[in-house]
Amino acid sequence: MSRKILEPHMWNLENLFKAIYYVPVYQRPYSWDKEQVEVLLKDIYEAYKSDEREDGYYTGNIIIYDKNDKVNGTILKYDIIDGQQRITTFSLILLAVYSIARNAGIPETDLTVNAVKSSLWKIVNREYKKELCVVSLNSIEKKCFSDLFNAGYDNPEKLLDYCGRYQCASKFDQRIISNFVFICQSLRENVTDTNKTEILDYADFILQYVQFIAIEANCKENKVFSMFESINSKGKKLEQIDLIKSYIFSKLDEASYAVYLDKWGELITKTNDNLYDYLYNFIKAFLCFYRQSITIENFKTISIRDLLPYYKVHSENEAFKRLLDDMYEKVEFYNMLSSTEKAYSLVKNNKFRFIYSILYKPCIFKAYRLLNVQTLCIFPCFCPYEPKQGKILFSADYLIQQSCGSTLRFPCSVSVNVHCGTDISVSEKFLHIFRCCTV
Repeated sequence: MSRKILEPHMWNLENLFKAIYYVPVYQRPYSWDKEQVEVLLKDIYEAYKSDEREDGYYTGNIIIYDKNDKVNGTILKYDIIDGQQRITTFSLILLAVYSIARNAGIPETDLTVNAVKSSLWKIVNREYKKELCVVSLNSIEKKCFSDLFNAGYDNPEKLLDYCGRYQCASKFDQRIISNFVFICQSLRENVTDTNKTEILDYADFILQYVQFIAIEANCKENKVFSMFESINSKGKKLEQIDLIKSYIFSKLDEASYAVYLDKWGELITKTNDNLYDYLYNFIKAFLCFYRQSITIENFKTISIRDLLPYYKVHSENEAFKRLLDDMYEKVEFYNMLSSTEKAYSLVKNNKFRFIYSILYKPCIFKAYRLLNVQTLCIFPCFCPYEPKQGKILFSADYLIQQSCGSTLRFPCSVSVNVHCGTDISVSEKFLHIFRCCTV
């Protein structure tokens, strides 16, 4: 008899964590803040102290996909389609319980502590494997999460000290560390860390009575993204940049995931988590200036109609690789739009001033319409004046005036064709940054 497409299982946390869970690259980063973690901890503690504690605490549904790749022939691997925030948070809670128990002097030979440890790290050939952690993230905070669990494995008694010394590379790293520290503090306030019996009772409750309905998706792998997209089209929606990311990575070949995931993470860091704004400006500059917003719906259209011919490729896989490579190469130019210091460093560049002086001449500038934008290597970014929002606005004319001591001004009556076929009046609302210039 064939398996159902969606097959539900009622699992407690111990059963759930017998497998290994991967957050796919198309998922958003870990996004729960202290407030959401606090609500979860409070609900668990109230259920733990309740007279009906054996009724357990139900946390909702999760949807998982069997990767069909068992460790040692017995340990299942799942991709998380829905529920990654809860599963990641429960792994942090269980790590905190393990650290507190070991810090209280409870030995690993204790059955409950052993059950907690075997939930966090898998056993192969009668040995714990540090590299086989119960949850593996796949976004910008991947290394931080792995570092935290490795430290917990090596020295659980000093894990809070380790968190105090850890150098976070981004706000996403900070969220992981801050949530773990908050969980430890909350548990120590509510579950006395010197009372070994209470620590073990709470650990038993977490493992045995926290319950999930785990829905296993039995479908082809290429259908998983469609399922993810459908789930996130209802209820609390993902940010547009998260949906766009999921679409991009659904088209990439798996061999390229690691490289482009790292680039995506670095773009988030380099833009100070303004990657959507950068993508929006990039698309307006090179592909379709008339777009007033970028959504997952029109991004799909842009990728086929504009991106493929722009990069002269025949597949979205190759087009998205070129796009991410291109954005990675130009990210510092985007940052110049909000940094006077960085912008000055460009306009003082001899190449920039030379090309600007050529384009200033009307007879030559009009000829620009006949040339390909890539040939002239120009990056026009729209920068509207929004004083109420405190945005910095500066024009190429102003910057060059400050740098060169003279005003060079584009003729405002001149219109240029910016690759997409739309005429745009050249004015001080545009900061022209040339990608051929080395800052």
